[in-house]
Parts: sequence; C-alpha cells; structure tokens
Amino acid sequence: MQEAEQLRQVRRIFNQVVPVYDFLNRALSLREDVRWRRFVARAIRPGPTGRVLDVATGTGDLALAIAARPEKPLVAGLDLVPAMLEPARRKLARSRARVALLCGDGTSLPFPEASFDAVTIAFGIRNIPRRGRALGEMLRVLAPGGRVYVLEFTTPQKPWVRRLYRLYLRSWLPALGGLVSGDGSSYQYLADTILEFPAPPAFRAEMRAAGFRAARSHALTHGITWVHVAEKPQA
Repeated sequence: MQEAEQLRQVRRIFNQVVPVYDFLNRALSLREDVRWRRFVARAIRPGPTGRVLDVATGTGDLALAIAARPEKPLVAGLDLVPAMLEPARRKLARSRARVALLCGDGTSLPFPEASFDAVTIAFGIRNIPRRGRALGEMLRVLAPGGRVYVLEFTTPQKPWVRRLYRLYLRSWLPALGGLVSGDGSSYQYLADTILEFPAPPAFRAEMRAAGFRAARSHALTHGITWVHVAEKPQA
C-alpha cells in the first residue's frame, strides 16, 4: 500500500471508531490493554526535563497514566487524527492531569531537540508508513540518555499461541469489531497490520538503525504484546 493511501486509511478508520474505541479496546483485549499501558507508565525513568511525549496518544489513556506517576511529569500527547483527541480532552478535564494535547504527525514532531526524558507510543507505530523516520524524530526530541518505549502487538512466537492468535485476528476481531463499530473492514486492516509488523529482533534492528542503543524487548501476555525499549546515546 502506498504511503498516502495508508495515511488516508488510518484517518478514515480512526475517525470511524472514535465513539467505540475505548470500549472495543477493553472488550477485545479482556482489559489487558489497561495493564499493558500501566506497565509502560511504571517503566519510565524520570530525567532532567520533567517531560514525556506520548506519540499516537489516541484517547489519552497512556498519557494520563504517565501523568499520574509520583513525579507528576508534564506529558505532551500527540495524535494525527483530531477526532481521537476529543475523548482524551474529556478525560483530561475530569482528571486535571498535567497533559497537553495536540494534533501532529509522528514523522515530523513539532518540538525542539532534547525536549523530553522519554517518548512513548502505544499501538501506533505499525500505522506509521515511515517507521524509520518516526523513530528518528523520537530520537531527535529525546534528551541524551532518554528512552523510547514502543508498546505494540506482534505475532506471538510460541506456535500454539500463534495459531490461536491468527485465528482471532483473521476471524473473530473483524467480526466483533464490525458488529460494534459497523465497519468490519477497519478491523481487518488493523489485523493485517499486526500480522505484518516485524518480530522483536527485526524491530530492535530498526531502532538501532535509527540511532538508538541498548535496544531490548519485553513480552507481555504470552507475546501477544511487546514493549520495545531503547536509549538515546549520551552526548
């Protein structure tokens, strides 16, 4: 799929699913998505800037979890699709957390170099056509020694889990997602992006190619989801 077409598809899908996005995330993951985001929020290492960037923030769940840390960092939540930020703004109004929300492109971040101690992205990197450019931008805005945390679905490595997961993605996910959202094709597209996403060793190689060091990966829930962590070299 061409880059422009993929971006049109991403915008269409996420504009379509905004009203049921959080509900389907909880239902389709059996609320594991809440635990995964909390894992990332707890893993973040505080640094000198006191700021964290959450790319593809969506409805703001990870940004709010990070802002709730004891250090109370200032979190910038950025998303390509303006409609996705509306639920995030409602949540923010209730929580009064230190979160600033803005619309923007993960391949051209509107921040100066060395602005953040950490950059996170949850379930968004696979929807960015130019992953290498996005990783390069995350590296640019990190302070030296800062870390990137990529939470993403991946085809499980264990054969029996992989077989069940492929069945889920090919059959159950489009059917259940379509039943609730009215657009099964959107969930088929999302299933395809999960199956096409590189295995952990290959993605770590992409992180290193972007300039990161000490890349490592942590499996969650039988390898359905992984957290990939890497550091910006010290100046």
